[in-house]
Formats: sequence, structure tokens, C-alpha cells
Amino acid sequence: MNRWILLLCCVLSLICSSLAADSLLYWISTGGTTAKDASKTEIFVVNLATGKQRLAFSDAHAQFLLLPGDDTQLDVVTAAGRIFSRGMDRKLYANARADNPAAIFELSTNGSGKARKLFDISPETGMGSNVRNLFVSPNGEKVGYIRLLGGKPYLFIHETSSGHLLRKADLTQVVFDLYVSNIGWMPDGKRLFFTLDRSEEDDNWRLPDSQVGSYLINEDGSGAVRVAPEPDLHPQRPGLQGDPAAAALLLGTLPGGQWLVRDTQMGPPPARPGTYFYALSLVGKTQKELPVRVPGQLQCLRVSPSGNTLAMVAAQRTDETPGSFKSTKAVWVFDLESNKERQMLSFTAQNGPPAVGLIGWFSRR
Repeated sequence: MNRWILLLCCVLSLICSSLAADSLLYWISTGGTTAKDASKTEIFVVNLATGKQRLAFSDAHAQFLLLPGDDTQLDVVTAAGRIFSRGMDRKLYANARADNPAAIFELSTNGSGKARKLFDISPETGMGSNVRNLFVSPNGEKVGYIRLLGGKPYLFIHETSSGHLLRKADLTQVVFDLYVSNIGWMPDGKRLFFTLDRSEEDDNWRLPDSQVGSYLINEDGSGAVRVAPEPDLHPQRPGLQGDPAAAALLLGTLPGGQWLVRDTQMGPPPARPGTYFYALSLVGKTQKELPVRVPGQLQCLRVSPSGNTLAMVAAQRTDETPGSFKSTKAVWVFDLESNKERQMLSFTAQNGPPAVGLIGWFSRR
């Protein structure tokens, strides 16, 4: 009897884990850009199977203000059923800038609005807290970010249990003068992957000595290796060519050891320029294009922990009358096994983009 009970518990655990993995986190902010009219940021969980939503967190009654970021500056992250975010004292917030001390918080997920401060981030002269690229390990036990200190890029990694600083690594010889456009942990929770994008001095990855590209690195900043030569990450499509000012963005890993890559292609309209996704095999040096046909400008690209689904935000603008337009942001998911996409949510605003962003997959595994 005990054996059957144990088996039943295992089955139920797997079912619950599967359901949790089929949920997404997104944020929506309302209000203005000063402490007086900055209303609130709310974080919601949406179940992909049912479409039902619930409030996970709101800073409406908190003493700090969430800084959710945007498509290029991620400030709210999730892993293993936990949420972490950068925040600031409401009294110090002005003109939507982070020029004052900030902190990293772990947010409750039950709608209570409670939060736990992990550690403070002191401001850098003239740059504020300047936290960039907040990211979290697959098990939720470590958070990392990049800061500029004295003009040099540093990688910081902290424990999430105590906030203790584990690593502080000077990345000058790795990042050079480029921009880290994406960074995260590999599934093993040990190594990191990241993409270096253009700078004002190096805006063409086709240059022989360009450092633009995607890399793997150890947590201590050592052992940086290039995933592949950057030109190899831009497939040749009839009538199109890779955008010379945009690196191929490494999004994460897929089942079987492949990489999921986003590529921007340029060319005449009949050749269908735009954003493309493909699975890259480093072993066989093969590329398989994924037939993602989501309309709009694609942002907030998030790969599920299983590597089977890609979530994204599609932004579109529709001109209505002279001086008036409508902006829409929709959350889509693309199943990498069936090659089918579906829209989950849609938000609309007049004469400006909705303040909405996709955080990631809410999984307790």
C-alpha cells in the first residue's frame, strides 16, 4: 500500500510541476514618472492551458518602487517559482531614473505584496546604481548582474538565501567596450552564456577583428570561449543579409544540446526582412529555421526551462487619425515541437506603448 501511495504522490508531483511550467509571468505598470504619480507595478501569473490569471505581486503598498525595466534592460527575473527584482525607495524616485541607491528584493508570489531585501546597491558617481542584465540561476539560488565601476564592467553574483556576495569579476578583458545584450546561466547552473553586441566604435560584426558575438564563461569571469564565429550565426537567405549592426542573439539551449538563436535580416520587402529564429547545432554546424510568424516587433524573448517553448511580446502601432495612434503589445507563445504559435494576452494604449513586459516562465521545478 505504501508503495502505491508513494507512486501516486510522484505522479501528482509531476503533474503539478508540469502545470507550473505552463505559466508565464508578466508585469504591467500604471502611473507617471515621479514619486507622486507613480502608481504601481503589478506582476501576474497566467496559465497557458486555461488562460486564467492571478496577481502574484504588487508594489502599490510597498515602501519601495519596482523598476521593471524594458526589453533591453531586464530588472525582474524568475526561476524555480521565485521572483527577484531591483527596487528603489519611492521617496528617491524622480524622472524615471535610477540615480539613487537601489536594492535587490525577493518578491512574494501569493499576492500579499510582501518582499525580502537581499542586498543594497550603492550608487556609482554620475550613474546611479547602474545595475544591468539582472539574471537568476535555474534553481533560484543565485542572482547575477553587471555594473560599471570606474568605467569598467564587473560581474556580480550573490546568494539568494542570504544576499551574500559570491563573485565579483572584472570583465574588461572579456567585454571590452561592447554591450552585453543578453546573459544567463546554462542549464547546469554553473557556466554562463552571453552575447556581446555593438558599440559606437565597433558597429559591424563583419570586421575581421570584431569581438561582437556569443560566448560561454565561468562564474568567476574566466575561461571565456566563443560559441561560434559571428558570421556563422547569420544564415544566408535569398535576397537578405544579416544586419551588420546587430549581433545574433543567443537565447538559450534546446533539447538535444542545440542553441536557440535570434537573427535580424535586412533586405527588400519581397524578401521578407525581419526577425528569424533557428536552432543551431555546434557539432554538425547545422541551422534549422523555426517558422515563427508572429506579427509585429518581437521583444522580451523567453525560452521555457524545458527548451520546448518560446514566449515573446509582439509590439505593433496603428495610425488612426492625424496625431493619433494606437499601440498594442501581445504576449505570444511558440511551441518548438509543433511549430505552432498562439496569442495569450493583448494590451492596448493610445498615443504611446503600454507599460507591459514579459518576465519569464513561472516554474517550480
